[in-house]
Amino acid sequence: MTFPCTECGACCSSIEGIDFLEEYNENGICKMLVNNRCSIYENRPLLCRINQAYEEIFSSFMSKEEFFEQNAKACNELQERLGIDLKYRVVLNQ
Repeated sequence: MTFPCTECGACCSSIEGIDFLEEYNENGICKMLVNNRCSIYENRPLLCRINQAYEEIFSSFMSKEEFFEQNAKACNELQERLGIDLKYRVVLNQ
């Protein structure tokens, strides 16, 4: 089971206040986001790797299903706030 990211760029466009990503922050947008794509995708921070972040950090706190549910909810709320098209909404297949 992997997180069904829709590659909308919402999370990359909203990194203000995230201490772990401060070095990438440029007015709340990741400075590595180029043409709505991560220019350092293979070397992106752990926090940006949902599946790996779960395994390395969050697996001791919650189930993968719960982690994905929380991420999907936050993602969809962020997309809505940013006015991103409905076709990018994250839907979990359970």
